[in-house]
Amino acid sequence: MPSTRVPLMESSDNNASPSPSAAEATRRRTSGRVVRPPQKFSPEVTSSRNGKSTSKRKRVTENDDEDAENEAPDADLSSELSELDDGDDDDDDDESAVEEPTPRPKKGKSRTKKPAAKRAKVNGTAPTGDATASASNGPVRLPNRPKKTVRVAIARRDGDGVYAEIFGSGDSPDDVAANWFQRYQANDAQALTDLVNCVLLAAGCDQNLTEDDIRDPENSTNRLSELEEAYEQTTISDYPLISKAKSSKNFREQLVGFFESLISLLHQTDVLYTDEALLDNVQRWVGIMSSSALRPFRHTATTVGLSLLTAMIAVTKQLDDRITKSSQALQAESNRRSKNKNLVANTQKALDGASQNRQFIDEKVKDLFNIVFVHRYRDIDDKIRSECIEALGTWICTLPTVYMAPEYLRYLGWLLSDVAFTARQEVLKQLGRVLKRDAEKLAHFIDRFRPRLVEMATSDREISVRVAAIAVVDILRSSGMLEPEEVDSTCKLLFDTEARIRKAVVPFFAELVQEFVDNKVDEIGGSEALDDLFGENDEDDYNSPRKEWIHIKSLAENLAAYNSSLDQEQDEMRHGLDVAADVVSAIIPETRIALATQALYEKMPEISNWHILAGYLLFDHTTSSKSKSKSNSTEAATRAAVAPSSEEEAILLEVLSTAVKESLVPGGEHDKTKKRPGRLDLDAQEDAGVQLAAIIPQLLNKFGSDPHVAGIILRLEHYLDLEVFQQLLQNATTYDKLLDEITRQFGRHVDETVLNEAAMAFIHARQYEELEELTDSKLTVLWDNTVNSLRNFEKTCELSVRGNLGRASLNELANVLKKISKLARISDCVDVMEAPGTASDFNDPVVKILTGIVHRGFLAESDDDLDDPEDEVVAFAIKGCQFYFMWKIRQLQVAIQNGEDLSDAEVDHLVILRKDFVTNLIHTLSSRGFNDDLRLFATGSLCDCCALFVFLRPIVSGPQANKYSKLRPLLEELPSALMTKEIIPIFDAAEREYAKQAKKTLNEPADDEDPLDDELPPEEDEDEELTEQERVAAELKAEKILCELTGKLIIGILGKVIDHSGPHAGKLRKRLMRNKTKLGLTFRDVVAFLDDDHLREMRGGGKKKIASKGKGKETAASKKSHQSAELVIDSDSEDDPFAEDPPEEGTVEDLRNRELLDDPIEDDEDEERPPEPMEEDNPLGD
Repeated sequence: MPSTRVPLMESSDNNASPSPSAAEATRRRTSGRVVRPPQKFSPEVTSSRNGKSTSKRKRVTENDDEDAENEAPDADLSSELSELDDGDDDDDDDESAVEEPTPRPKKGKSRTKKPAAKRAKVNGTAPTGDATASASNGPVRLPNRPKKTVRVAIARRDGDGVYAEIFGSGDSPDDVAANWFQRYQANDAQALTDLVNCVLLAAGCDQNLTEDDIRDPENSTNRLSELEEAYEQTTISDYPLISKAKSSKNFREQLVGFFESLISLLHQTDVLYTDEALLDNVQRWVGIMSSSALRPFRHTATTVGLSLLTAMIAVTKQLDDRITKSSQALQAESNRRSKNKNLVANTQKALDGASQNRQFIDEKVKDLFNIVFVHRYRDIDDKIRSECIEALGTWICTLPTVYMAPEYLRYLGWLLSDVAFTARQEVLKQLGRVLKRDAEKLAHFIDRFRPRLVEMATSDREISVRVAAIAVVDILRSSGMLEPEEVDSTCKLLFDTEARIRKAVVPFFAELVQEFVDNKVDEIGGSEALDDLFGENDEDDYNSPRKEWIHIKSLAENLAAYNSSLDQEQDEMRHGLDVAADVVSAIIPETRIALATQALYEKMPEISNWHILAGYLLFDHTTSSKSKSKSNSTEAATRAAVAPSSEEEAILLEVLSTAVKESLVPGGEHDKTKKRPGRLDLDAQEDAGVQLAAIIPQLLNKFGSDPHVAGIILRLEHYLDLEVFQQLLQNATTYDKLLDEITRQFGRHVDETVLNEAAMAFIHARQYEELEELTDSKLTVLWDNTVNSLRNFEKTCELSVRGNLGRASLNELANVLKKISKLARISDCVDVMEAPGTASDFNDPVVKILTGIVHRGFLAESDDDLDDPEDEVVAFAIKGCQFYFMWKIRQLQVAIQNGEDLSDAEVDHLVILRKDFVTNLIHTLSSRGFNDDLRLFATGSLCDCCALFVFLRPIVSGPQANKYSKLRPLLEELPSALMTKEIIPIFDAAEREYAKQAKKTLNEPADDEDPLDDELPPEEDEDEELTEQERVAAELKAEKILCELTGKLIIGILGKVIDHSGPHAGKLRKRLMRNKTKLGLTFRDVVAFLDDDHLREMRGGGKKKIASKGKGKETAASKKSHQSAELVIDSDSEDDPFAEDPPEEGTVEDLRNRELLDDPIEDDEDEERPPEPMEEDNPLGD
């Protein structure tokens, strides 16, 4: 017996044709489709035209790599599997045989048929051919390929014979089998011929066998070869087993059902044992067809062969039961004193007959198993492999005494590493069936393959496979066959980013929590002791100890343990100036605990009933455990067992927040069509909202000192339906107390999360008219306190000068400015920020103080200790000024719409503020030699500030120009020299940094552009020490910086406030377009807003139209001239502030406008052309 097996995918192509070499395949891929480019054709356009072809071949290459990675078990695994082989005597001899028959040379014209050249695509290789010779004969053009006519071998329901009866008569499989058996008794050769022809017809072959073919078994192989050659002459590209046609519906079920009924009938009539030639003939033809080089023949014969095996194994089970019963009856009768000799003789005869039949059927099953299964379980077609595994699982469940042996189980273990996810998924499905019944009997198999099962559950590439693997691992857990580290690695999947994985692991995790609960109950004294201690709790009394608190404690312990383990594996997110300067998004994604809670919500009532959880958190566990511990030992042990740690309290607060959201907020990420068990009706939601509004202040009083926890609690306010609080006075009082506590938390903390959550709570409240006045009164208090703190700083030093404050003072000032920027976003802050101070010598408005602080960004001399806090102060001042200008613009819009007069003092004040702000921003960005966070933030803010006033352009130049002409200075364009000296170098540095991180190649500058500056940021050398995760994070951050900066610059260009006039007009636009196709899809989509057509589509105006062609017939040359003609643009956008110049010659937009590039949106053809058929792998070419 060989010590190693043939690898899983080590097989020839299904056509048994030799695969081309790797070098030949590569040569053909690179020269498969060559198109003569137009005279003006940029390199980027060339790659885009050939993108479809290249991507197709790239996918094939990736599949080849995947096949190589997952091809077969390695040597170590094979050596382990060999240990499972106990008593396998003959089937390995068949395994060592070649999987596919050697292909025969084609005869005549079939050898040169062109469709055969595409068959190699199934294996991921391109058709063979000498591309070099073709290229040397001149320019290669795309061939005019004929449209493929897809023909399907449909299950015909007319005619006569067993095939027509199976699929056309409507009779049950038992009736069809009985009818065929009657014909077999009348004429066995004719009926057997009809049966074999049925298999051929099921494979889509119209050729029939004759009775002479059946009587000549030695010629069966040659006859099948003739049928294969005849079949290949057809253009059939589908066959019933895989066809999706309506006529092929339930085809496999009907075919399998007939052969299973036939074997059962032959067993019942004993013809199966008396007429051995019948089964031999069927086995012969099915066997040689199952090794055919044609997939339709091989797949259909394999399906039939597996159905025969399934039926024969079911018969074996019946014979075993009969032998067992006969043996028991014979033993019982023989032990009787007055035994019936005739009965004993008859029973012995029946037992002998059943034993002989059992031996006969066992030999036939082994033969057919070695002929069909042993070769086809490693077939190149994953559908065939999946069917083999499905059948093996059925056999193991039907006859476990035979098939639950190592020589059969090893096939399941091998195919756990199959390259096709459908095969891996089928293996897991069958393993689940087997392990649910007899997991304890498979200890040796589980020991060998348990690591692979856990690996599939945690890291398989396919989500569906991971879900199936988790179900199998859960069965192992229930059987106690998992190691502790394997349990932990599986439980961590509760925090997976994929929702299906989290949902699949919920039962696993819930059972683990239940085990913790049972252990705690046993430690306390048992369930009876708990019943005596807690008694019957009032359902509405959530503040008293309850038995459910043990479940909550166990849940918190597990979540805290696994969350802490993941925290150790991952780096924490960096905060600081990045947050202040908006370099990192201020939107915090849902945490791991929140995602896990969403998955557990439906499964665990302790989470869905969040009132119990809130009562558990509000209970003073520390005081109660100390004061009552002396009175009752059981009570003391219980209180100590349920007391949470500070880490567990923080996690449970996050669980509470998510549970409230799932309960009160409709339309979560779950299926909206399902009514969830924890979701409340409308009245119950209102009552729960009022209760939650009363609970939030209590939670803040207890946990509000911790900023992280306070932010989680403040988030609960967002889920309240405030309609309830503006209807009843009592409810409004409850909400007033809640707002008081939120106001206190805003003034108490300086943490970014707390301030954001509190600001969102105020914004939420101001959306309701009855609560707006109440909310504004709270905001007034916060504004007064914050402005007073800022004026206190103003009295200590000149805030516009950098370097006159220590680090502690800078941090305090940054916190004040941070709160101003948060308050400014909530409501109109113009009046507050324009109000003068009360002191005679320090009476400047807040906005003027902020614009002065922006000047602190001017970096004359670097100071490593103070640069970061100084820059943070400037960043928050910039944000406060931005919100002021946005609210001011809103006031101007309302005033102009109402035709109100604007005072000269007010306009002059605004013009001066804008000028000072812009000047200080320019000082900030121009004083820095590299792109730090503040320089990037200041550049974006500069573009935003100038673009805010664009809406005034049609007003100052329209009918109201005289009335509002004094607003014209607000539209002042940035200096042209700023583009070349500052803006473009800033963009260059951001572009080069992203290209370096993403390993992308940039285009060289044009002759009329400045050469690249080789200046690099000072932290450039640190990139060599980054881990892979840090490299990905650095690449994403660099891309975000580049795209946001580009977007800000484009806003300024479209608003005509930068790059519009002067000696360098249009230079920035051209610079942005240089690497449009080189820096990824996100950057390309951002730069696309510089395209006229894209803007028209966004505004719903459609694309530019090509000049109308002349009437009458035109020659091909005239059509080409029209395609290259210039575009005729309607001059209807003179007053459009976003109008832009035509694209530069030679750019992608210019080529598309001149129709040198394919335009997927506009089609000049009058008639709709039929779609080209998709290229499909020819299943007949395997």
